[in-house]
Amino acid sequence: MFIAVVNWDKCTGCGDCVDACPVKCFEMSDGKSLAQRAVYCIDCGNCPEVCPADAIGIAVGWGGLATRR
Repeated sequence: MFIAVVNWDKCTGCGDCVDACPVKCFEMSDGKSLAQRAVYCIDCGNCPEVCPADAIGIAVGWGGLATRR
Protein backbone atom coordinates (compact mmCIF):
# COMPACT_ATOMS: atom_id res chain seq x y z
CA MET A 1 0.00 0.00 0.00
CA PHE A 2 1.26 3.45 -0.90
CA ILE A 3 0.22 6.69 0.79
CA ALA A 4 0.89 10.17 -0.60
CA VAL A 5 2.22 12.54 2.08
CA VAL A 6 2.42 16.35 1.84
CA ASN A 7 4.72 18.39 4.08
CA TRP A 8 2.64 21.55 4.64
CA ASP A 9 5.65 23.45 5.93
CA LYS A 10 7.32 23.07 2.53
CA CYS A 11 4.22 23.25 0.29
CA THR A 12 3.96 26.49 -1.69
CA GLY A 13 0.42 25.83 -2.94
CA CYS A 14 1.34 25.74 -6.62
CA GLY A 15 -1.16 22.94 -7.35
CA ASP A 16 1.13 21.04 -9.69
CA CYS A 17 0.50 17.79 -7.80
CA VAL A 18 -3.27 18.21 -8.16
CA ASP A 19 -2.88 18.38 -11.93
CA ALA A 20 -0.29 15.60 -12.15
CA CYS A 21 -2.02 12.90 -10.11
CA PRO A 22 -3.83 10.36 -12.34
CA VAL A 23 -5.98 9.07 -9.47
CA LYS A 24 -6.79 12.49 -7.96
CA CYS A 25 -5.26 12.03 -4.49
CA PHE A 26 -4.79 15.76 -3.99
CA GLU A 27 -6.95 18.83 -3.59
CA MET A 28 -6.20 22.36 -2.51
CA SER A 29 -7.12 23.42 1.03
CA ASP A 30 -6.27 26.75 2.66
CA GLY A 31 -3.93 27.54 -0.22
CA LYS A 32 -1.91 24.33 0.11
CA SER A 33 -2.06 20.82 -1.26
CA LEU A 34 -3.87 18.22 0.82
CA ALA A 35 -3.62 14.50 0.09
CA GLN A 36 -7.34 14.10 0.82
CA ARG A 37 -7.48 10.69 -0.84
CA ALA A 38 -3.92 9.58 -0.03
CA VAL A 39 -4.81 5.90 0.02
CA TYR A 40 -5.69 6.08 -3.70
CA CYS A 41 -1.96 6.50 -4.41
CA ILE A 42 -0.58 4.09 -7.02
CA ASP A 43 3.07 5.17 -6.64
CA CYS A 44 3.28 6.57 -10.17
CA GLY A 45 5.86 9.13 -8.99
CA ASN A 46 4.23 12.09 -10.73
CA CYS A 47 3.61 14.20 -7.62
CA PRO A 48 7.13 14.23 -6.13
CA GLU A 49 8.54 14.73 -9.61
CA VAL A 50 6.49 17.86 -10.35
CA CYS A 51 6.68 19.41 -6.87
CA PRO A 52 9.09 22.36 -7.05
CA ALA A 53 9.26 22.58 -3.24
CA ASP A 54 10.11 18.90 -2.66
CA ALA A 55 7.12 18.77 -0.32
CA ILE A 56 5.64 15.42 -1.35
CA GLY A 57 6.72 11.92 -0.47
CA ILE A 58 5.27 8.48 -0.90
CA ALA A 59 4.97 6.37 2.24
CA VAL A 60 4.92 2.61 2.02
CA GLY A 61 2.88 0.97 4.71
CA TRP A 62 0.61 -1.80 5.80
CA GLY A 63 -1.59 -2.19 8.84
CA GLY A 64 -1.24 1.41 9.98
CA LEU A 65 2.54 1.42 9.89
CA ALA A 66 4.32 3.45 7.23
CA THR A 67 7.86 4.29 6.26
CA ARG A 68 8.59 7.28 4.10
CA ARG A 69 10.76 6.85 1.05
